[in-house]
Amino acid sequence: MTHTPHPNAHTITPEVAEELRAMHAIARTVRGNTPPNAPQRKTSVEFTAALQSLIEQGVTVYRLAKVLQVSHTAIYNRLARHGYRTASPSQAHMAYHGAPAHEAGDA
Repeated sequence: MTHTPHPNAHTITPEVAEELRAMHAIARTVRGNTPPNAPQRKTSVEFTAALQSLIEQGVTVYRLAKVLQVSHTAIYNRLARHGYRTASPSQAHMAYHGAPAHEAGDA
């Protein structure tokens, strides 16, 4: 007898996986010098919120990491930077403060 996994709250559909990968490709380009109103930063925030939403629905961090081809630690660190969880002691000094304040006239 072949075991066929059935869809439930712990699975990610191919469509959602594709969307997460597309958002991740953009979100990983955001750095501290990315302007606060940059579309990439908005995508990064939306991507992290989507990850948190999926976790709340029962998808494991391990499953998300596999879909995105990153480590589970990368997911945990992203969630901590955006305030969805407490940072690990080794990451606590790197608290996320949102977009940096850019002076007028900076490009």
